[in-house]
Amino acid sequence: MVRLVALISLASGFLAISPRFRQTAWDGLADMVGGLDRYSPFSYIALGAALIFGFFFLLKASAAPR
Repeated sequence: MVRLVALISLASGFLAISPRFRQTAWDGLADMVGGLDRYSPFSYIALGAALIFGFFFLLKASAAPR
């Protein structure tokens, strides 16, 4: 959990100090949302299914004995 918070804070800090990278990130996010809108509703269903399966995989991998 600490690692996740540290990575998010470092990424947020870098986005805050780098206007060119911030613009690139916003443009990429806008392109992704435009692509989802172009193929909706199937793209939203596929994204939801991918997130659910990824969450299940995460839970299964973390519960495995070591």
